[in-house]
Amino acid sequence: MYTGVLDLHNLIRWAVVLLGVIAIVVALGGKRWTPQQNSLGRWFSLAFDVQVLLGIILIFLSPIAQSAFSDFGAAMRDSTLRFFALEHPLLMVIAAVLVHVGVSRGRKTDSPRTAAVFYILAAAVVAYAIPWDRPLIPGM
Repeated sequence: MYTGVLDLHNLIRWAVVLLGVIAIVVALGGKRWTPQQNSLGRWFSLAFDVQVLLGIILIFLSPIAQSAFSDFGAAMRDSTLRFFALEHPLLMVIAAVLVHVGVSRGRKTDSPRTAAVFYILAAAVVAYAIPWDRPLIPGM
Protein backbone atom coordinates (compact mmCIF):
# COMPACT_ATOMS: atom_id res chain seq x y z
CA MET A 1 0.00 0.00 0.00
CA TYR A 2 2.86 2.37 0.84
CA THR A 3 4.36 2.10 -2.66
CA GLY A 4 1.00 2.72 -4.33
CA VAL A 5 0.28 5.82 -2.25
CA LEU A 6 3.84 7.09 -2.79
CA ASP A 7 3.54 6.58 -6.56
CA LEU A 8 0.18 8.39 -6.60
CA HIS A 9 1.71 11.21 -4.52
CA ASN A 10 4.52 11.45 -7.06
CA LEU A 11 2.10 11.55 -10.00
CA ILE A 12 -0.29 14.08 -8.48
CA ARG A 13 2.69 16.38 -7.99
CA TRP A 14 2.73 16.91 -11.76
CA ALA A 15 -0.92 17.97 -11.77
CA VAL A 16 -0.13 20.45 -8.99
CA VAL A 17 2.90 21.80 -10.86
CA LEU A 18 1.03 22.06 -14.17
CA LEU A 19 -2.02 23.73 -12.64
CA GLY A 20 0.26 26.04 -10.64
CA VAL A 21 2.17 27.19 -13.71
CA ILE A 22 -1.06 27.76 -15.63
CA ALA A 23 -2.61 29.61 -12.67
CA ILE A 24 0.44 31.88 -12.34
CA VAL A 25 0.56 32.68 -16.06
CA VAL A 26 -3.19 33.36 -16.28
CA ALA A 27 -3.15 35.47 -13.11
CA LEU A 28 -0.22 37.56 -14.30
CA GLY A 29 -1.95 38.17 -17.62
CA GLY A 30 -5.31 39.20 -16.17
CA LYS A 31 -6.62 42.56 -15.11
CA ARG A 32 -9.84 41.42 -13.43
CA TRP A 33 -10.81 38.21 -11.65
CA THR A 34 -12.82 36.07 -14.06
CA PRO A 35 -14.95 32.94 -13.65
CA GLN A 36 -12.21 31.05 -15.51
CA GLN A 37 -9.60 32.19 -12.98
CA ASN A 38 -11.94 31.21 -10.17
CA SER A 39 -12.36 27.74 -11.68
CA LEU A 40 -8.63 27.37 -12.27
CA GLY A 41 -7.95 28.46 -8.69
CA ARG A 42 -10.40 25.87 -7.40
CA TRP A 43 -8.79 23.09 -9.44
CA PHE A 44 -5.32 24.19 -8.37
CA SER A 45 -6.27 24.25 -4.69
CA LEU A 46 -8.15 20.94 -5.02
CA ALA A 47 -5.13 19.23 -6.58
CA PHE A 48 -2.94 20.67 -3.84
CA ASP A 49 -5.37 19.47 -1.15
CA VAL A 50 -5.34 15.94 -2.60
CA GLN A 51 -1.55 16.06 -2.65
CA VAL A 52 -1.41 17.16 0.99
CA LEU A 53 -3.93 14.46 1.98
CA LEU A 54 -1.80 11.81 0.27
CA GLY A 55 1.24 13.21 2.06
CA ILE A 56 -0.51 12.95 5.42
CA ILE A 57 -1.39 9.34 4.65
CA LEU A 58 2.25 8.72 3.74
CA ILE A 59 3.36 10.00 7.14
CA PHE A 60 1.53 7.05 8.68
CA LEU A 61 2.74 4.52 6.08
CA SER A 62 6.30 5.62 5.36
CA PRO A 63 9.13 3.66 6.92
CA ILE A 64 11.19 6.87 6.87
CA ALA A 65 8.60 8.79 8.88
CA GLN A 66 8.03 5.85 11.23
CA SER A 67 11.77 5.67 11.87
CA ALA A 68 11.83 9.39 12.59
CA PHE A 69 8.89 9.21 15.00
CA SER A 70 10.37 6.26 16.89
CA ASP A 71 13.20 8.54 18.11
CA PHE A 72 12.27 12.11 17.23
CA GLY A 73 15.27 13.64 18.99
CA ALA A 74 17.70 11.60 16.93
CA ALA A 75 15.67 12.26 13.79
CA MET A 76 16.09 16.01 14.26
CA ARG A 77 19.85 15.54 14.11
CA ASP A 78 19.59 13.54 10.85
CA SER A 79 18.90 15.89 7.93
CA THR A 80 17.09 13.27 5.83
CA LEU A 81 14.80 12.13 8.60
CA ARG A 82 14.15 15.72 9.69
CA PHE A 83 13.27 16.68 6.12
CA PHE A 84 10.68 13.92 5.64
CA ALA A 85 9.24 13.99 9.17
CA LEU A 86 9.03 17.74 9.71
CA GLU A 87 10.26 20.12 7.01
CA HIS A 88 8.58 18.65 3.92
CA PRO A 89 5.10 18.19 5.46
CA LEU A 90 5.13 21.56 7.23
CA LEU A 91 6.30 23.50 4.18
CA MET A 92 3.81 21.78 1.88
CA VAL A 93 0.92 22.61 4.22
CA ILE A 94 2.14 26.23 4.25
CA ALA A 95 2.23 26.20 0.43
CA ALA A 96 -1.32 24.80 0.30
CA VAL A 97 -2.49 27.58 2.62
CA LEU A 98 -0.79 30.16 0.36
CA VAL A 99 -2.66 28.76 -2.65
CA HIS A 100 -5.99 28.97 -0.81
CA VAL A 101 -5.24 32.52 0.36
CA GLY A 102 -4.30 33.43 -3.23
CA VAL A 103 -7.60 32.17 -4.61
CA SER A 104 -9.58 33.89 -1.87
CA ARG A 105 -7.75 37.22 -2.05
CA GLY A 106 -7.81 37.23 -5.84
CA ARG A 107 -11.57 36.75 -5.85
CA LYS A 108 -12.26 39.23 -3.03
CA THR A 109 -10.02 41.99 -4.41
CA ASP A 110 -10.94 41.28 -8.04
CA SER A 111 -7.19 41.17 -8.67
CA PRO A 112 -5.57 38.17 -10.32
CA ARG A 113 -2.18 39.74 -9.67
CA THR A 114 -2.82 39.48 -5.93
CA ALA A 115 -3.52 35.78 -6.46
CA ALA A 116 -0.33 35.50 -8.53
CA VAL A 117 1.75 36.82 -5.63
CA PHE A 118 0.45 34.05 -3.35
CA TYR A 119 0.76 31.42 -6.10
CA ILE A 120 4.39 32.44 -6.69
CA LEU A 121 5.14 32.32 -2.96
CA ALA A 122 3.57 28.84 -2.82
CA ALA A 123 5.64 27.77 -5.84
CA ALA A 124 8.83 28.98 -4.14
CA VAL A 125 7.98 27.02 -0.98
CA VAL A 126 7.19 23.91 -3.04
CA ALA A 127 10.44 24.23 -5.02
CA TYR A 128 12.37 24.38 -1.77
CA ALA A 129 10.49 21.50 -0.13
CA ILE A 130 10.52 18.99 -3.00
CA PRO A 131 12.82 16.02 -2.37
CA TRP A 132 14.87 16.55 -5.53
CA ASP A 133 16.93 13.41 -4.98
CA ARG A 134 13.84 11.24 -5.62
CA PRO A 135 12.89 10.05 -9.13
CA LEU A 136 10.79 12.58 -11.02
CA ILE A 137 8.58 9.78 -12.37
CA PRO A 138 7.63 6.84 -10.12
CA GLY A 139 9.33 3.54 -10.84
CA MET A 140 12.29 5.07 -12.63
